[in-house]
Amino acid sequence: MTGVLAEVTRPAVTVELAKHVQDKIGRRTALTELQVRVASASGVLPYLRKAQRRAFFAAFLDELNRIAHHWTSYTSHGGVLRQLQEFGGLWAIPDHELHEILKWMVLLYVGEPGGRGMGVNRKVFYSNSGAPLVASIIKDAPDIAGPVLTELGSDKDVKRACAQSTHVERRYQDLLDVAES
Repeated sequence: MTGVLAEVTRPAVTVELAKHVQDKIGRRTALTELQVRVASASGVLPYLRKAQRRAFFAAFLDELNRIAHHWTSYTSHGGVLRQLQEFGGLWAIPDHELHEILKWMVLLYVGEPGGRGMGVNRKVFYSNSGAPLVASIIKDAPDIAGPVLTELGSDKDVKRACAQSTHVERRYQDLLDVAES
């Protein structure tokens, strides 16, 4: 997903703008959230140095892991996933970080078996604030997310989560359906 400016900018201008932005940022400087937002809105984020993008999204992944994907952290999920949308979604994330960020998103989306405590009538405990945003982010980039989501089906953590309950497994299948539509 690119920003509004990117939609009305010619490709040659985007390349020149990317060079200008990269020169302004510098080749050794870490990207800031503001720089990533502006680069995403202008459509130049994928053109910035891969090492800088890797470092930025690795730090973002650290933040996701600090928050945790468990449904009990639902108060933090909405904010961090909206940030990801502001950073351009999945489009500019390098491969290794993309795989790990999508894994975190899958585990957040599928949730944990319900039917206990105050949620005795709820089949799956999942983040009400995060799950719709995960679906939206994946729906915005199905070509990028789809292959990784399919591959994550054989990941030990995703397999373990899905093996806990048929209802949790169904949520994983729903996420695959979102990527296909």
